[in-house]
Amino acid sequence: MSTKEFASDSGAALAEETGNDSQFAMLDLALITPSPTNPRKTFDEAKMLDLVESIVASGVHQAILVRPLPPHRLEDTFRNRGDGMPLPTHEIVSGERRFRASQHAGLKTIPAMIRQLSDQAVLEIQIVENLQRDDLTELEEAEGYQRLCDETGIAKELVGERIGKSRSYVYGRMKLLDLTSTPREALRTGEIDASKALLIARIPDEKLQIKALAAATEKDHQGTPRLSYRALQTWVQQNVMLKLSAARFSIVDASLVPEAGACPSCSKRTGAAPELFSDVDGPDVCTDPKCFHSKEDAHSTALVASARAKGMDIIEGREAKEVMRSGSTSNLAGYTALDDCSTPTGAPLRELLSAREVKKVALLVAPDSGTLIEVIADEYAGNAKARARPAGTSAKERKADAEYKAKEEARDLALEYQRRWRAAAIAELKPRVLAGEVTALTANMMRRLLLELSGAEQRCSEEDCADALGLNDYDNELFHSTVRAAEDTEVGIQVVLAMLLSDRIARQHWVQGARAIDESAPMIEELAELLGVDIGAIKADVQEQIRFERAPKDASGADLAAQPEGSAKGEKSKSKPAAPAKKGKTSKEEASAKIAEALQELEDREQGEIQAPDGAEPDKGAALAAPGSTPALPQVGDRVSVDQVDDVDHQREGVVLQVLASGKARVQLDGDEEGKLVPIGWLYVTATGLWPFPLTERAVTMQAPALKAGDRVKVKGSMASGFLSEHIGKEGVVKRAVDGTTKWVVNLARPKKAAKLVELEADTLEVLA
Repeated sequence: MSTKEFASDSGAALAEETGNDSQFAMLDLALITPSPTNPRKTFDEAKMLDLVESIVASGVHQAILVRPLPPHRLEDTFRNRGDGMPLPTHEIVSGERRFRASQHAGLKTIPAMIRQLSDQAVLEIQIVENLQRDDLTELEEAEGYQRLCDETGIAKELVGERIGKSRSYVYGRMKLLDLTSTPREALRTGEIDASKALLIARIPDEKLQIKALAAATEKDHQGTPRLSYRALQTWVQQNVMLKLSAARFSIVDASLVPEAGACPSCSKRTGAAPELFSDVDGPDVCTDPKCFHSKEDAHSTALVASARAKGMDIIEGREAKEVMRSGSTSNLAGYTALDDCSTPTGAPLRELLSAREVKKVALLVAPDSGTLIEVIADEYAGNAKARARPAGTSAKERKADAEYKAKEEARDLALEYQRRWRAAAIAELKPRVLAGEVTALTANMMRRLLLELSGAEQRCSEEDCADALGLNDYDNELFHSTVRAAEDTEVGIQVVLAMLLSDRIARQHWVQGARAIDESAPMIEELAELLGVDIGAIKADVQEQIRFERAPKDASGADLAAQPEGSAKGEKSKSKPAAPAKKGKTSKEEASAKIAEALQELEDREQGEIQAPDGAEPDKGAALAAPGSTPALPQVGDRVSVDQVDDVDHQREGVVLQVLASGKARVQLDGDEEGKLVPIGWLYVTATGLWPFPLTERAVTMQAPALKAGDRVKVKGSMASGFLSEHIGKEGVVKRAVDGTTKWVVNLARPKKAAKLVELEADTLEVLA
């Protein structure tokens, strides 16, 4: 009898593969033994009893499939047979449940189809037959398909033909095996169904699978899942899948992450398994965000290295956070993105830059995403936009543009100054801290530490902490382990060093809609005082460097501003007066005047842009007290009261925010959101502040040095008076004090020359021995 007539339950293709004829017989149950490879190990007791009753009533309706007992089973069947039982002659291929029920029913024989089958053919028939069960779970079904492929060598693409299912159905079931332990258990317990489980199984990262499971199982107030299958499908596509067309890196570059290879040939691309991702729009979608982002990082690293090699400025770490503190590329602090289209023509800024400006482009590494953004300082961006402004722009707009540009240039110059003098100071202080010269925390250091710990004023960043411990980057676990392993004698040094490094960058804040620079550097100042480092000299050196860099140069590159006014003998120069500067060039005098004007404007804006009290005379009461009366001077943090009868703020109280060298203080009066400039002579100290650091005797001396007529002095410059003044470095003789101010009249003329009297702030003068 042909096998084809009896193979409807196990598949015609299987019968055709064997090519063997079958024989029908009524076999003695005692001559039959179960197969050890049958995937079905447990049998439902209630259903088994129903089958037993059916067999008792009407017999076995369908023959079981057996094969002659293979030789390799003779030993175990002989050993396991019962006493007096005959040796089995046949092995069950399929139908063990009917065989067991017949034994319970007390039958002696059972109808059987005998077929010659190999071990592989038997295993295939058993797996396929087991897959026809009605009570099979999705995971058991998936495991059966996988076993069929693994143990019989059948390709995954052919499994569907064996069981009469579509290829996409088989792929979907087998994909469930990619579920990690937590989502797999949720499927077993029925917390999620197979359709949602498949959406999760397509995610190759365990952490993201757990995140998707949380979204799939989240319930509303009525206890029903918030996300339907469609909603979860959308969630996965929006939160996990990434379009390769939007990648910043080259998707065909296999060298970015060598172990991942190129994206087009990746198995985690939706196009690699269209049967699984028929719901996803397009084949070029990445399902592995971890790999995608690792390629982004590798691409960024390569670009940064290339940019460094070309000499480009790289803005990263804490500086990048300051530049991008708004979180948007449309509002960068001090820079403009090259893709910015807010230009007069609407074209991206990069299209408006000149060849010289292109050389000033810097690379900003976004703090959170690591995205690389090409930026340029606002100074150059403003120039490019001004050139692109259409003809016919009003004079008012041109003036506004010029004023804005001047303010931005002045602010950028001040930031550069702050960055450079702080870096120079830290470079001098850091080795001494590491050498253990700071043996204990001072009271002011403890105050700074308390403010840091409380969050009231946090300056120290993760990068500062990592740097203090000698780590290249901040990693939470590495940082913890390094701190725990630190020597007892090193911990204090690392704390001081971290707080010192927190002063590397001058913070900025908003005052009446404009950015102002916080010039305070509490740890640098405290350590400099403790270790005897002259911060004033460091600042003066940096000022001189900047002045030299920005001063106009002649054709040979020499500094025009540094050239002598006459001959070596002191005679006047016989050269003709300089001709008016040509368009596009700036004379020495104009350059010095513009620089001084810009710095003065910066000082006015950042320290005194807020108007003085209504009706007050700007200089009235502005004189500083003499050094001997230091305790009467208000300091930053002091609580003060305004004592000026004819002023609208008379008897109002507030807190000192800043003390200026001009004889005024910025005070935030109670009830006001912003500070006001108030002459120091109007202020009465009601309570001394504990922070910032108390004004030391040295600081008082720097602010108002003890000068007297006849002293020989040297001009060293300061931010308050325009530190790029043309008088820096010159020597002279003090003539007299200017009443009501902190200024002194100094004769800067050379010996035997006509007097050259100049009014200079006291803190710009250094007394010579």
